[in-house]
Amino acid sequence: MNTQQSTAATAEHAPPADRSDATIDVVCAADDAYAMPLAVTLKSACRNLAKGSRIRLFFITGGINDANWSMIEATLADEPIDIHVIQPDRAIFADLTISHHISHTAYFRLLTAELLPSDVRRVIYLDSDLFIGEDLGHLWALPIEAKFCLATVDVACPYVDARLGCANYRMANPYMASLSPIRNYRELGLDGSSEYFNSGVMVLNLDLWRKEEMATRLLKTLRDNQKYVWCWDQYALNVACHGNWGRFDPRWNQGAHVFEYPSARHAPIEVNQWDRMRTDPAIVHFTTEFKPWQHNSNHPRSEVFYEGLDETAWRGWRPDSSRSNFKDWFNRQVLAAIKQATISSRRLTSMWAAG
Repeated sequence: MNTQQSTAATAEHAPPADRSDATIDVVCAADDAYAMPLAVTLKSACRNLAKGSRIRLFFITGGINDANWSMIEATLADEPIDIHVIQPDRAIFADLTISHHISHTAYFRLLTAELLPSDVRRVIYLDSDLFIGEDLGHLWALPIEAKFCLATVDVACPYVDARLGCANYRMANPYMASLSPIRNYRELGLDGSSEYFNSGVMVLNLDLWRKEEMATRLLKTLRDNQKYVWCWDQYALNVACHGNWGRFDPRWNQGAHVFEYPSARHAPIEVNQWDRMRTDPAIVHFTTEFKPWQHNSNHPRSEVFYEGLDETAWRGWRPDSSRSNFKDWFNRQVLAAIKQATISSRRLTSMWAAG
């Protein structure tokens, strides 16, 4: 592993790196709260690369302390990865909405084309809470053509308006996190029946992003529609890329919400793809605000996270159960009650409409 530091906020100052045909360009963003899962993400990515491949990582840092950074370096010391650290100007995002487990670091991906060197023409974006079980070379090899990005449907909210886009709406809708994640899509002129993607795993066409000045468009979208923004950066990306993004197999971004649908009869997307996403994921994405590394977590893929963690410098670490508190317990109970009430209400609505 090699590491280079840069305090640059624009691509013209960020140092380019030598690359070969076997090099895969990757970008991640994280702050100190995600240092440990970032190590799992990167270690698993390296471990599953094809022989002879190498990752050139551009890491956009939201601030990771020296102790955690030393743990990440120890984790990756013998792996085929070169790291270029970029420090962005956080003030750019100061007025943007954050909530729950999300910090302003989530917005860094929107500046990817501006922050990375101009010799990087496309890049795989990875969230910092993943376990990568297969070779990223498969994503890297996909043709991107004239699309802004390649991504896959967000299984929690698969359509701009599920009432228009979901063929299995009556059975699937009770379990969706949102029926319409872009509430003002009509005012924006978007097709409600189209799919809505998750921004945690993407292949980005940086040539097109630079040509179309996507950073400016994305930030303007967030500021112009602030009262409608849901899922932070993902709102802006789905609005700005609408009608011009390509789709890869959903198994390359398994969200935890796939387990909310009781059976294949309730699948919100094509059944075979839903089943493969659920049972044979290439990438496990530890979505939802309740993460595996938190105490009393009931995340459905916790065991995968700890298998990955035990391959890092944090091996053997487990959350301290003594830190559990009533507030956390109460919040989980309230959210569980709200979820169950939503499911029951939507079931009744669907039955009423069908009758």
